[in-house]
Amino acid sequence: MLEYKIEKPDLSKISEKRKSFLNSEIFYIYTKYNLSKYSNDKYYFWDKIKFQELPDELKNYEELWYIIKYFRYSVPMLIKDKNGRNFILWKPDFLDELLHNLDLSLWWKFLGINFNDTERKIFLQNWIIEEAISSSQLEWALTSSKVAKDMIWKWRKPITKDEKMILNNYKAMTFVNDEEYLKEDLDLAKLLELQSILTKDTLENKDQEWRLRVDADEIIIQNSDGTKILHTPPKEEILKEELKKLIDYANDKDWLFTHPFIKASILHFWIWYLHPFCDWNGRTARVIFYWYLLKKWYWGFSYIPISKIIKKSQTQYKNAYLYSEQDDNDLTYFIVYIANKTKLAFREFEEYVNNKVKKQKNIFKELYHLWLNDRQNKLIAYFLENPKSYTNNSIHKKYYSIARNTAKRDLEILLEKWFLKLEKQWRYINYFPVQNLSDLI
Repeated sequence: MLEYKIEKPDLSKISEKRKSFLNSEIFYIYTKYNLSKYSNDKYYFWDKIKFQELPDELKNYEELWYIIKYFRYSVPMLIKDKNGRNFILWKPDFLDELLHNLDLSLWWKFLGINFNDTERKIFLQNWIIEEAISSSQLEWALTSSKVAKDMIWKWRKPITKDEKMILNNYKAMTFVNDEEYLKEDLDLAKLLELQSILTKDTLENKDQEWRLRVDADEIIIQNSDGTKILHTPPKEEILKEELKKLIDYANDKDWLFTHPFIKASILHFWIWYLHPFCDWNGRTARVIFYWYLLKKWYWGFSYIPISKIIKKSQTQYKNAYLYSEQDDNDLTYFIVYIANKTKLAFREFEEYVNNKVKKQKNIFKELYHLWLNDRQNKLIAYFLENPKSYTNNSIHKKYYSIARNTAKRDLEILLEKWFLKLEKQWRYINYFPVQNLSDLI
């Protein structure tokens, strides 16, 4: 099987005479044509550079690439490749604004949105479910989002391997979101425990649970049709050495301060690069990304399922790994990708909340005269938009994190007011909206 190599420019095409000219005019050309635009939020690799407008002073795109690379001043990072060379990182200008906005998410109020306790619990639960589903679907879990949500909310046992993958991801996200777990340092035992939660009853070889991979496992990352090798992880001897450094880095035992978002992204990449387990490394990497940010009190990430955004750009996600590994260990490609998807996730969340608030305000005006509590109002609003759905005591209790008796009373009052009808299905007593609900409101 062939190893996949990204196309790289042949800089030998540039003569020594031309290099001398470029070096003497490099600042002038870079400034005149604003070439910094290729190393910012659009951090272009050669495959895009060769299609941009060529400055008049240059003879070919190799010369353009030569100038762009010259200005990508990079700092060596702790992470090393399998040949012992450090990965490097250049911080584009656009990151400053993003990191500032992320710092605002240290508080429960961010994006100009105020959440009450109930809303926080709901958004947190929805985030965990969305992230679990999308992260699993990134690894080819074929269960639909609707079926997966239904399974989790109704506590239905998973039937297929794909459903087990999603449920395991949900349990892992819940596990790392625990307040006590967030107070503790990461160690190898916790990493193995996390991997065991993610892989429970999904691996063909049970021996691969609760252990690191070894050379005999012959783990490689292939393309979708299995014709090319995209990545070969380091040998187990290097893995063990690097994993110790990764764990220390995650526990902030390095001497150099790195912004938590950058650090979480580096951990994300590092786990993928090392591929410490026989399977589910991508999911582990994304869970650790969230774990570190929540540990550092970036609660804004409790609302945004980034894997949902990544799922829509899987080719870019793959390329961010490949470019970082194959273009002189430039980790900036991966950091810029995660940063851009984070910006998009926050923007989509803001739009979603604002639209939801507007819609609920209109509905709540209609419901005001009914003297219902906030939970009941929201349930009625939900049923008006989803007339074929249903709820029960367990779902209502779990969704709002309330006592069982409180959940039962909420639903009984709506039943007494003829907004809901009751049906017994197997061992559950389910509540459905009545057919003329909108007329009653």
